[in-house]
Amino acid sequence: MFVANIPSVDDARVADLAAAEAADQVVNLMLSVLSDRLDHPELWSIIPDFVAAHPMLLDAIEYRLAQIPDHIEMVPLKLLLCMCAAALGEVQPVIDALTPLATDNSISPLVQGALFHLQGLADPGNPKYKLTGKICKKPFVQMDVLDGSTHLCCASWLATSAGNLQADSWQDVWNSETAQAIRASIHDGSYRYCNKGACPAIQANLLIPAENLATRSAYWQEVLETSAVKLANGPRIVNLAYDLTCNLSCPSCRVAKIAADGATRDRFAVMQERAILPMLVNAKTVYLSGAGDPFASKNFRQLIADLTPEAYPDLKFLILTNGMLFTRRQWESFPTLHGRVKNLRVSIDAATGPTHELLRRGARWPVMLENLAFAGELVRDGLVESFDLPFIVQRDNYREMGDAVDLAHRVGATRISFFRMTNWGTFSNDQFRDRAVFNADHPDHADFLARMKDPRLLDPIVWLADLQEFATGLDGSIKVNVPNAYEDEAGGQ
Repeated sequence: MFVANIPSVDDARVADLAAAEAADQVVNLMLSVLSDRLDHPELWSIIPDFVAAHPMLLDAIEYRLAQIPDHIEMVPLKLLLCMCAAALGEVQPVIDALTPLATDNSISPLVQGALFHLQGLADPGNPKYKLTGKICKKPFVQMDVLDGSTHLCCASWLATSAGNLQADSWQDVWNSETAQAIRASIHDGSYRYCNKGACPAIQANLLIPAENLATRSAYWQEVLETSAVKLANGPRIVNLAYDLTCNLSCPSCRVAKIAADGATRDRFAVMQERAILPMLVNAKTVYLSGAGDPFASKNFRQLIADLTPEAYPDLKFLILTNGMLFTRRQWESFPTLHGRVKNLRVSIDAATGPTHELLRRGARWPVMLENLAFAGELVRDGLVESFDLPFIVQRDNYREMGDAVDLAHRVGATRISFFRMTNWGTFSNDQFRDRAVFNADHPDHADFLARMKDPRLLDPIVWLADLQEFATGLDGSIKVNVPNAYEDEAGGQ
């Protein structure tokens, strides 16, 4: 009687097969969710339930990994394996195991989002990991125009294109289905399109609580109360980054000098006349240029001349340049800029001549120092509102961060901003890892952390952007200093 109630070997085998099949179906379900390569925090949050209900889930994922030779297709499986392992044990070892994959996929919202979720589990008291109920203003006020794609933020932080301004009207791109989906992800708190590991606003906990933003204007109150994703107003900030033309060939950006040919310039000129100039009529800030140097580009030089204060009385400029062409003579040739530059950014990435000329192929340090001093004069004379020195941190320059703060003071800069290097495809994964000194497994990481304790990095003109977590004061507390950096760029209605 009792023997009959003991499962036979065949019964146990059937049960194991059923459990394996059920686990495999869960893997299929999760992979289908991740097939868009976006972040899915709603999936990460329920994986512990899947693991509890399906003990063979890790085995099913590991089996899949063993069968797939394509390393690209392995990425979502490796993420699922890490998430399941975190549900079963300590989170920090899983973070350590995932970090190399995140380094190799530095612009992936999926990989960076998964790591961000795990970091939030390891540091539950840190408010930067709690995005629900906070609003990033940029997708509601900003458009970045690249060659063949258009974005609602910097493409390194929000890579998904909302459309192509060379083919469509700016109104259609601004309110495209993708644009509306991106804004919806802000409202629901998923931020699934965003590169959470690279975004300075997320990393520095600068996103605004919705209830606070709603009190700022009737516009924001309506947007937030209705969860609006289709906007009647056009972009207030327009970043024009479609022309890659530059006088330098910095290794972190490109492998050789780039100059638009005649056909490309003609194509840009048509887009400027058809879409850019009309769109800027109601904009407040035009940003030139996040892709090349505006003073090396014939198209951008013409655009600057066309944007007269008479035709665009409310428009201000945000200029990003490598500084080599920003001379007194160049400035005098562009009267449309005088008194209308909201922010001048001269990228430096160094505080000494040898490092500058190593990282800025074709640059000359004496010319750079002269032009930086001239930029400081423009601020003092009231012809430029603010003057920023962006500094992209990597292995070859991190030892000069403190000296760069001293340099900023000497030349009269109003801010110096430090960012982690991003791999734009100019480096192999191994080459990028060799430069990514901010990663815990880098051989110079301990020295990097020591340099981040430099008291000069506590200076009020410093913004540490996505390096905030590494900065500590003399008392060991995390340094928080954001001199209007996010609000300056994400302003609007």
